[in-house]
Amino acid sequence: MALLRSARMRVPRPLVPLLAVALLLGIAWATVVPPFQGPDENDHFAYVQRLAETGTAPSPTRAGGAGSHSTEVQRALVGLGLTATMGNAGARPVWNAAALADWRRFDHALPGAGRADGAGPNPIAKNPPLYYAVAAVAYAVTPGRSLFAHLFASRLVGVLLFTLTVALTWVAASELTTRAWARVLATGVVALQPQLAFMAGIVNADILLVAIWTAFVALTVRTLNRGPTTGRVLGLFALAALSPLTHGRGLALLPPLAVVLALTAWRHRPQWRRALAWAAGGAAVLGAGLLAFWLFTSNTDGGGSLYGGQTGYIHQGGFSVGGLLENVWRFYFPPLPGMGARLGPSFGFRQMWVETFYGKFGSLDASFPHRVYSLLRYGTILLVLMTLAALVVRRRELRRDWPVLAGLASIGLSLLALLHLVSYLSLIDTGDTLIVGRYGLPLVSLLGLAVAFVATSLPRRVGPLAAAGVLALGVLLQLGGLGITVVRFYG
Repeated sequence: MALLRSARMRVPRPLVPLLAVALLLGIAWATVVPPFQGPDENDHFAYVQRLAETGTAPSPTRAGGAGSHSTEVQRALVGLGLTATMGNAGARPVWNAAALADWRRFDHALPGAGRADGAGPNPIAKNPPLYYAVAAVAYAVTPGRSLFAHLFASRLVGVLLFTLTVALTWVAASELTTRAWARVLATGVVALQPQLAFMAGIVNADILLVAIWTAFVALTVRTLNRGPTTGRVLGLFALAALSPLTHGRGLALLPPLAVVLALTAWRHRPQWRRALAWAAGGAAVLGAGLLAFWLFTSNTDGGGSLYGGQTGYIHQGGFSVGGLLENVWRFYFPPLPGMGARLGPSFGFRQMWVETFYGKFGSLDASFPHRVYSLLRYGTILLVLMTLAALVVRRRELRRDWPVLAGLASIGLSLLALLHLVSYLSLIDTGDTLIVGRYGLPLVSLLGLAVAFVATSLPRRVGPLAAAGVLALGVLLQLGGLGITVVRFYG
């Protein structure tokens, strides 16, 4: 693949400190967050442990062995106060000497079966196994038998994927601008995104989905700019196949794949003819990936249909296109006259794209002050308005590059469409919004590119100053997030 060949080239000098920052921040988050205190981290790790210890995934519905978690994990959750700490901002893990000594005695006497008996039911087990297989390798090669060493090694997988995501954002930015400071800005926005760095420091499949989508963004820009080659075409298909094998939300990469291929065929007709045979090969790769996804979901107890079962509600009544559109409108804007009562809780733009996108830590119980979210809300709205204004002002300059803009827009719109569809279906069935900001993190490279686009649209002397201000804000948010987490769990 072209991206892999680029990775073997000399790393650009400005990228080196950005990669170092990402690596250090990821390790810092992996160290600061206590065991199992990320969103559903206990269940994600139980999946990893069961796969590493037995070679089989847990069941999402069938009970067996010790239950949802292994005997080892269950003892740590209860004996060290880790379950009581989840979602309870006033609770702290039990770190006293007596509890730790009791844990060491238990751990020393625990037979190997006590690490392998977390057969289920595990609600996370409906997820496809790709991320968990990767994390299971890290678990398996960890020296010693310590539960917390295995957990930390599994967390480091996310740290490496986070660092890869930063590098891939640089690749995408390098295709769109020759200004070094703009590339640093786009990449720095990703490296300093606090929610992303936090998610990189825990065990959770979302971080692999982010890396795959960022690779797709980079390869989309390169393919539309330079034309199709064997590696690029196969790479696009392969990433679209890996995405749903990571999570059901990954299915949203299929429509952008079709859009990008169509735009590439239109823009690079002579080259596309040469790559047509490899497109057929790529389709076979994608077909194999989708077949594997279908087999997994159809054979998983309680799975049955795509995206954990929510799509089945379309056929159960209550769904309407008008209702979906009204729900999306009320998510972002005040209700129009004549609109009915709101479905579900008051959860919308601020809660998703500000609070849980930029940073809620722990089990979503450690937060920035309210005024910080208010400033981020206004800043996000300003960014959207400035992006639209820059597109209008620079329309003549961008006219020949409209396929690139269309390809990137299709990526963002596809994920938004799936998230809102599934949220609406869930609201109909259970009243649960089933949508949070971290589900939008696969689009984080688009955020970085949009910030860089706006900055390069400002007057020449203002752009770099604005970039410095944005990066300084990112540093403050990262340090603030780490500080809030330390106080939450150790204060």
